[in-house]
Amino acid sequence: MEIQQNVEYLLSVHYLKKLREQGFITYEQYDEIDRLNRASFLRGNGRKSA
Repeated sequence: MEIQQNVEYLLSVHYLKKLREQGFITYEQYDEIDRLNRASFLRGNGRKSA
């Protein structure tokens, strides 16, 4: 299950970067969404990926 969560988190980072590059979200929004995704996807792993 941990691998699945890490893959899902990495996919979310990929799409967030695309949204940021295309100007759909700001750097501040990127940071906030990424922070929330880390808390959601990587909860219980005790570490951060990417």
